[in-house]
Amino acid sequence: MGMLLDEKAPIQDHCGIVAAFASGNITFFERGLAGLTLLQTRGYDGAGFSAQSTYGQIVHRKGIGMVREVFPPSIVEHFRLLKARSWIFQVRYGTSGGFVPENVQPIITTHRKDREPFVVIHNGQFATPVDQKETADSDTLTFANNLAATTQSTWEQRIVSEVSRMRGAWSLVVSTKHALYIARDPWGFRPFVYGHVWDSSIKGFVWVAASETSALAAMGVTDFFELLPGSIAKVSDTGLQILLKHHEKKSALCIFENIYLQHGAGQAHVPRSSIRAVKRSPTVDDVRRCSGKILAREAPLDRHAVDMVIGVPGTGIEGGMAFARTLDIPYFQAITDRAVNLVEQRTFMTANIDSIYEKVLEHFKFDAQALRGRRVALVDDSIVRGNITKGLVYLLKKSHGVVAVHLRIVSPAIDKACHLGVNTRAASELIAARLGEDVEKIRAELNADSLAYLSASGLKEALTGDPKSTGFCMGCMVGHAPPIDEFGAQIKHQQILPGKEPAVALYEDVPISYPSVG
Repeated sequence: MGMLLDEKAPIQDHCGIVAAFASGNITFFERGLAGLTLLQTRGYDGAGFSAQSTYGQIVHRKGIGMVREVFPPSIVEHFRLLKARSWIFQVRYGTSGGFVPENVQPIITTHRKDREPFVVIHNGQFATPVDQKETADSDTLTFANNLAATTQSTWEQRIVSEVSRMRGAWSLVVSTKHALYIARDPWGFRPFVYGHVWDSSIKGFVWVAASETSALAAMGVTDFFELLPGSIAKVSDTGLQILLKHHEKKSALCIFENIYLQHGAGQAHVPRSSIRAVKRSPTVDDVRRCSGKILAREAPLDRHAVDMVIGVPGTGIEGGMAFARTLDIPYFQAITDRAVNLVEQRTFMTANIDSIYEKVLEHFKFDAQALRGRRVALVDDSIVRGNITKGLVYLLKKSHGVVAVHLRIVSPAIDKACHLGVNTRAASELIAARLGEDVEKIRAELNADSLAYLSASGLKEALTGDPKSTGFCMGCMVGHAPPIDEFGAQIKHQQILPGKEPAVALYEDVPISYPSVG
């Protein structure tokens, strides 16, 4: 939103956040870094942490780059024994503001009224008011500056007041001297979960929050809950207190989280009505396997057409294996990932389109002997710009003698840019937008022998068991629209496309009412 778009700049993912609060000073740096490292695929622009002791002293470090670059072994050793009560960590992939050190989080500033310092981290994207001028500041920095200027006397009042003015998508943490505040937008676009872990040094529990349940698990949390959409909670010496409860309104959870963004071992991002229901949800890998099974039903192949199925390394493997099992076609991992470090940059962020084949060769290894002369079904999680897919098909056919490549995608076509924290920038860069909704044109552009996407109803069935389920934002996908526009205004009308599934259900124009606090 405030940055100039560069045709060769990478498509942007959103951020990953971790926060912890204890009744006393504890060592938590290595544990928090473990959770942050698991969230690395949510952002590569920068990483940082901040810790505040019971005495109010703040220690922090942040920088541009990946977690291992900002926190090399020497820095880990330096902070390993640091003690503090409040800890927050973030990996950033900016969706607004310039790629400059000032926009790397955490954001540390001081309240203008009482001069008390506070710290902010954020995952998602605050909507930009239609009359706001373009700025180099990130939306998080703008929020922090606005919070610093609030006039209320307590932090509870300040945070509820400022959050109530915001529109967009957010999982948010604000750390003050005496408490930690966590908040989630009323639509629930981004996931946010929390739990507690015992710390023997203080003989008490440490409250921990994170973008995904898998990050909580990496930090030793076994009992966890979900911060429901529209909630604001305060964590202090007396425990966790819900300041603002879940709003009973239509949710709009980002469905793309389950397709591509979340760690496979974590709980799926689906609508829930209680804080404990997250523990009973399927894992993201469960959803991907179910998606592959449904795709086999919707767009089957058989041994007369293909010799083997290959899941694209990463988020395409589980769906690929399920697709193969359902159709009784041999599965063979003839393409593997060269990255031994599982937190390497996701391939859809590849920046330089001109060197796409070199990038594919750099990222993947091919089993030439297994591939030569074969007809393959290539299963992937999604097609965004189409660059990696086109490179894979080209190399399979031209360099490895594959006779035919049939593409099967375990998500609907992505044809619209997102302004809610998964910044796919201009729609013109998306292959399904450039070529319209004509799957045959997309197939020809990719030089595949056939192409089929999972239907929207099939994806919802994989997530909830109900192909007509609601509560998701599918605004980036063919035939759907987001619930709010880029300025935060609610979209009130739906478009019914002839011969298509209905667009996203009409969202009720119900104002969000926040009660006063204090």
